[in-house]
Amino acid sequence: MYSSIIERRNVNDGRHSVVLEIPADEYNKIYDRYSDEIASEILQNHLENRGDDGRPSDVHIQHPNNSTVVRISANIDYLGNDHTEFRGHWEA
Repeated sequence: MYSSIIERRNVNDGRHSVVLEIPADEYNKIYDRYSDEIASEILQNHLENRGDDGRPSDVHIQHPNNSTVVRISANIDYLGNDHTEFRGHWEA
C-alpha cells in the first residue's frame, strides 16, 4: 500500500500541510474501517519511511461514498522539532 501513496504538500504562511491519496482497494485489503486513528498510524509510518521528522497534527481521513481514493490530510510541524525517533538502515 505504501508504494501506491500519492503525496501532495502545501506551505502557506509557514504552515505545512500534507494530503496522502491511497487507492481505496489497497486500503481495504488491510483495514476494515476508516478512522482518524488509523490515518495517524499510516501517516506516521509514511513519514518515517521517507526519513521525514515532521510532527503531524489534525489528522483526518476522508472516503466519500463510491470513491476509489482514500484521502488522509494533516498539518505537519517542523518548527522547534527535536527530531523524532527514526532509525535508518545504516543504524543497526
